[in-house]
Amino acid sequence: MEQIATGFVGGANGRLFMDLLDDYVFRKDFLVISGETRINIKVIDIRTGIVTEINEPGPVILKEEAEKFTELLMKYLEECELVILSGSLPKGLPSDFYGRCIRLASGMKVRTVLDADGETLRHGCGARPFAIKPNIHEFERLTGKTFSDYKEINYKEIKDEIKSLHKSGIELILVSLGDKGSILSYRNKIYHAMPIPVQIKSTVASGDAMVAALAYCIINDFPPEKTARITSAAGSLTAALDGSDMAEWEDIKKEYDKVHIEEI
Repeated sequence: MEQIATGFVGGANGRLFMDLLDDYVFRKDFLVISGETRINIKVIDIRTGIVTEINEPGPVILKEEAEKFTELLMKYLEECELVILSGSLPKGLPSDFYGRCIRLASGMKVRTVLDADGETLRHGCGARPFAIKPNIHEFERLTGKTFSDYKEINYKEIKDEIKSLHKSGIELILVSLGDKGSILSYRNKIYHAMPIPVQIKSTVASGDAMVAALAYCIINDFPPEKTARITSAAGSLTAALDGSDMAEWEDIKKEYDKVHIEEI
């Protein structure tokens, strides 16, 4: 499956980032900006498993840079089947920037997967992406409700909110629940998937792995139950790796049938 990575890069950190990407075979076409690409640091306590995040503020995107990126996106929308819009937005971009990208993609019959938080997620949902992948805390902020007391999760209330989001035009919703697994709602089916038991090393890239697996499932038109298993396995197997390493498809393919799913 051909992939294209794009976004904003700048300064010495941006050059280092591009050098690191040389090890990967997918296409890259990033817009070089005047600002400096930020560095985010994850400090993992190996005794407790607690992750402390130290995130730099990042660059300010100029108006003309945002316009150039939109032109770059439009170029690739002409040849792609699916777009993933992921992460927080840098300063200078409005909170509805992903929403604008979603509308551009929809106008060209291209499906979108949105992985964001806060107002960026809220505005993005208003543009009706094909799929969203919030974690439970992002889902709570999106809906304005609390579903977990960190001991028990209210699956019925989550299910009700998912149905409400479907009515707004979002076709697929995947909510990750940490060690409680994930909930996938798609094609009138809602599944709760329990994670494969693994020795947790780092959860830093688990959500990103689930998004990548979800995109793969959408492109291949997998049924909901298979999608629930594959996305869950991708998150679990990635959590068993160090740092930001991600599970390989060959490993996911061997393990995803072991994921227990239950229709709710």
